[in-house]
This record gives sequence, C-alpha cells and structure tokens, in this order.
Amino acid sequence: MEVPRMTRLLTPAQRDAYERDGYIAPLDCLTTDRTSAMRESLAAFEREAGMSAAEIVFKGHLAFTWSHALARDPAILDVVEDLIGPDILAFASKFWIKGGRDGAFVSWHQDSAYFGIEPVELASVWVALTDSNPANGCVRAIPGSHKGPVLRHVERKGDRNLLARGQRIEELDDSGAVDFTLKEGQFSVHDVHLVHGSLPNESGAPRIGLAFFYIPPHVRSTVGRRAADLVRGVDEYGHWDQDPAPRFDGDPLILDYAGGARRDYTREDVTQEAEASR
Repeated sequence: MEVPRMTRLLTPAQRDAYERDGYIAPLDCLTTDRTSAMRESLAAFEREAGMSAAEIVFKGHLAFTWSHALARDPAILDVVEDLIGPDILAFASKFWIKGGRDGAFVSWHQDSAYFGIEPVELASVWVALTDSNPANGCVRAIPGSHKGPVLRHVERKGDRNLLARGQRIEELDDSGAVDFTLKEGQFSVHDVHLVHGSLPNESGAPRIGLAFFYIPPHVRSTVGRRAADLVRGVDEYGHWDQDPAPRFDGDPLILDYAGGARRDYTREDVTQEAEASR
C-alpha cells in the first residue's frame, strides 16, 4: 500500500521506513497511569467473567469502554490516517495476553491470510499495555517481507499457538527477524502483509497487548455482509454495518456479539488469501 505524500504526523524518515521495512516502532500513545488502569480492568474482568479478554478473538476492543475509546485515540489514528487515509474503520481487534512462562507463542504469519477483504489494504496497530521485549515474547517481524509474495499458511492446531486457526508459514528464513521492543503505552504499526510472530514469554510476569486492524471504507468484505467500527471520518461506501458500542465494561451483549464475529472468522469456507489470489 502506498503511503500518502502529505502526512499528518509521520516524519519523512518514518514514512520511508514503513515503505521500506513494512513497520514503524516504537510510537508513543499512553501514560503508565492509563495502562495500569487498563490492566486492572482486564484482571477484574477475568475474575468476574471467568474468562480472559484474550478469548474475545475478533472484536476485543468492543468489550470495554476504555478499549472502545482507545481505538479512537488521536495518537494512534493520526498515524493510521497517514497510512490509509482520513476515513477509518476498526475492522477487528484482539487482546494478546501471554502469561509468564506459559509457553504461548504466535507463529509466523501475515495478518491478511484470513481477513476476507478486497482490496487488501489494512494497517495493523499493536499497543503495549505492559513492556514488550524479547524476554517476554514481543512481536518479531521480517523487515521488507510485505513486498514479497502472499504466502500460503498451513493450519495446525493443538499446540500453544495463539492464532485462532493455528495458521503458520512454514519453511521460512527468519534469520533477519527483528524485535519490536516497546515500553508500556507505546505502539507499533505494520503492513497487513508483513510476516511476523512472537516467541513464548520466558519472564515471570504477563505480557499484554491490544491489536487494532484498521481499513479504509472502500475496502469490502469477500465473505458476506459484516460489520466494522467507524472511528474517524465518514463512510461514503456503506460496505460495512456499524459495530455496537459497549454499554459498560464486560457488556454481555457485546461478548455474545463478539462470539459471532469469531465464528465468522474461523469458518471452514473462508479461503485464505494465498489460495484466493491464485
């Protein structure tokens, strides 16, 4: 995806890095007071609901009023606007939570594999709610891989892979991989085709992040009518219904709604991008 010539926030060097490498990191967003309050909310939800926010696979940000607001944070959206334009939909979102030494990992993948959108234009944002570094399993990526081919993903479930379908790219040269080291409150942004993943958390404390997947409104769903969250600008195309907003944190109506979105994402008839583009 080409970056617009005029940018709202990104410097020429950052714009060049995104075009060359497929990502920018780190970028600043939240104070530690805000991230601390967010972690407390997540812990309270887990105690009261008996489930982790990480189980809300496709519409995580709708589960809490604060994450619904974070999807609209100007510090994030000014960057996203520079990459995909002024009209922005939050198409999907997910909490990525690894417990200390729990063995969970994210295999090498491209975000575009199963999203079912056309054209495939999307910016992925990953917000660190704790420090995220090599010791606790931060995001890793292969610079420049967004310029390569759309890669076939193999589905293999049954291990500690956090991806919903167990999808992974096999036989990949990852010798040039780099770590996205972030302080809590910072974020990264990467291209939808960038190959990335993460290793297990070898520290004794949780590693928590929240990912947002943003699209411009001209992007369409290829797997039937779906919904997204208009977070900036206007939608003049009408390809997407509007996601509901949470009435309060842990809104059960939202949790039920998010469950339906997950089922749509993991449907067996959804063709991965590598197969659809042949």
